[in-house]
Amino acid sequence: MTHVYAKVRLIGTKTHRVIDKLLVDTGATFTVLPRDLLEEIGAVKVPTKTKLELGDGRRVEAEVYAVVLAVGDREGATLAVTFMDAKPVLGIRSLEDLGLKVDPVSGSLEATRPPGVAYYYSSG
Repeated sequence: MTHVYAKVRLIGTKTHRVIDKLLVDTGATFTVLPRDLLEEIGAVKVPTKTKLELGDGRRVEAEVYAVVLAVGDREGATLAVTFMDAKPVLGIRSLEDLGLKVDPVSGSLEATRPPGVAYYYSSG
């Protein structure tokens, strides 16, 4: 199995940081990042926690943060979680927020829609 990595820029209220190779995990709902990194950039902590079941069967309670991610020409708000001994990954929810998916043949990220916020409203 080939691993897919993405260069990701994290943008918060204080600063931004770049992760050159963040593992893309299509089995992960949320993006997972270290708490100290989220706090350093000024990600906004959500006032509730969420319970997660990990791939190895463990259950954890995770803190949730709102953060802006940029991958290539895509930039948008998404949620990231953090918990003890978490391994950083880019999850499927963030990919969907940015309009990206993993191409199973090439193992690269590809667009699912034009860049920008997806808002398709029809007045009928």
